[in-house]
Amino acid sequence: MKANKIQFLAIVALLSGISLSAEAQEPDSRLNREMTLEREYDPTVQDASKVNRLPEVKDPEVTRRPIDYSSFTVPADPEKGFTVLPSGSIRTEIPHNKRRGYFHFGGGMFMNLNGDAGYHILDTDKDLLRLFISHRSTNGNVSYLNDDTNYPQEGKQKAILNDNLAGLGLRHQFSGSALHLGIEYGYTGFNYYGRPLIPMQSSVQPDPVADRNTQQANQTVRGYMGFRSNEDAKIGYAIEGDWTHFSQKYGLTTEIEGIGEDRLAGRLDLNVRLGEKNQRVGIATGINYFNYDYASPVRTDSLGYRNYLEATFTPYYRIDGETWHVKLGAHVMLLTGDSTHLFVSPDVSGELQIASRTTFYVNAGGEIGSNDAAGLSHRNRYMDYTRAALPSRTWLDATAGIRSGVTRDFWLTVFAGYKIIENAVFPVPFRSDLSRFGNYSVAFQPDVAVFDAGAALKYSFRQQVDVSLRGVYHNCTFSRGDDDARTFGLKPEEMLPFGLPEVEINAGITVKPVRPLTLALDYYLGAHRCTLLYGQIVDMGNLNDLNLTASWNFNDTFGIYAKLNNLLFSQQELWYGYPMQGFNAMAGININF
Repeated sequence: MKANKIQFLAIVALLSGISLSAEAQEPDSRLNREMTLEREYDPTVQDASKVNRLPEVKDPEVTRRPIDYSSFTVPADPEKGFTVLPSGSIRTEIPHNKRRGYFHFGGGMFMNLNGDAGYHILDTDKDLLRLFISHRSTNGNVSYLNDDTNYPQEGKQKAILNDNLAGLGLRHQFSGSALHLGIEYGYTGFNYYGRPLIPMQSSVQPDPVADRNTQQANQTVRGYMGFRSNEDAKIGYAIEGDWTHFSQKYGLTTEIEGIGEDRLAGRLDLNVRLGEKNQRVGIATGINYFNYDYASPVRTDSLGYRNYLEATFTPYYRIDGETWHVKLGAHVMLLTGDSTHLFVSPDVSGELQIASRTTFYVNAGGEIGSNDAAGLSHRNRYMDYTRAALPSRTWLDATAGIRSGVTRDFWLTVFAGYKIIENAVFPVPFRSDLSRFGNYSVAFQPDVAVFDAGAALKYSFRQQVDVSLRGVYHNCTFSRGDDDARTFGLKPEEMLPFGLPEVEINAGITVKPVRPLTLALDYYLGAHRCTLLYGQIVDMGNLNDLNLTASWNFNDTFGIYAKLNNLLFSQQELWYGYPMQGFNAMAGININF
């Protein structure tokens, strides 16, 4: 796995020399977790109760968390709030404190284990040095949703997942700037436990000897460093650098070595304040370079990833008033390699206070979606990386809405959005004749225009009861992407947003009947879902998830919790053939020190 090393090292030297960093697109919040541990938190929401995660549908203005059917689907995330499926900005609280360390551990049915530990080695006005480690695992049997005569002896299959993340991060404040740097390591072990699919060129019967027991392993190493000026500096700047290495233990079989991916990212943002007014003009530049290694049996596969570069240049002007602000800019974006393309999108945002507690906002942007192996592995760990996903090009991502504090205890947001994306990614089930693992996913990549509309509300009563509700409707219109092979020969009228629900509803109620006790009930509905299985549209059913969490804090040092998951006893799957756990319970402790 030494191909193209000279080219990669040349790019490393170039980007390192100019000290650029980070991505030109929206930063991945999971990569900045280690810098957000100023407070303790309750990790009970990071339960190992499910075995999949719904792909996030971005809504840039109504803040919400991705829906985690297992928090260990992505590397364990120590910055979450308390609720499992939050709506709006509600978070049930365990009292946060300024202590330097925390330890949380929980266990439950299906051998579900959650663990988190962290410590602020340094914690002063100028220096903050954090160390953390998180663990999520499960090792229990799940039942296939629709048993058939192909597997009469099977009722259950063991689902194995072992997800770990550790990191060390430093922030130092100079007189006019701040330095941040750190390193992270992530390890995810899992099996392809899903119902085996029919290989493309085989008979109509699924392969009964498909490997569902071998544990695949994904590993990620990341290092970053950057400088950022103070916000009030006359000349502002942000200079950052980021390197990520992703590797997979096995390829399509245990005899083939998995993919190796290196990403070198850089970002430089320079801006100048105009006079004494709240105006700035600047330009941001971002670069991502990807280098790939495959084992020799698949290195020549025309469907595999190729080395390529992404670059984004964004000139902008920003002005802020007392009750409004406006940013005017444009993204000029370049892709090289097999997807060589130059395109432009807006970078415009604005807010206007139209009443004492009401704000109108609008945003219009665009980005390059890398669809790299590391990124896709956090969206769907069962992807086949010998079949590369093309980078996505978002020409427009626009949202407009109104945020209002109707009363002191009642908040309401109404919004609508429109996106235009080339080569969007919808994971669908697939299995090639070369694979011994029974159930992979590949990227279905049409061009798509998406209309979103929704509303979110929150009501609080005397700090004892919080109620939240959020609903979003998605409507998609499709056309063919750059490569017809990645649309599997479907006509535009046959294309659907495979895997994603048409309607999403989050609801939650949190009650604090007495001071030490907190009860939180959360519900999620993902309605009207389907997938594509070898040219056939398959109904996936609705997702219904209802969970109850009870926590009791004896003091600000020690607390306990219990959680009941899937109270509707739903039999459901997120990815085709991969069932989620049924009803289960978990209990644990929280210690701050």
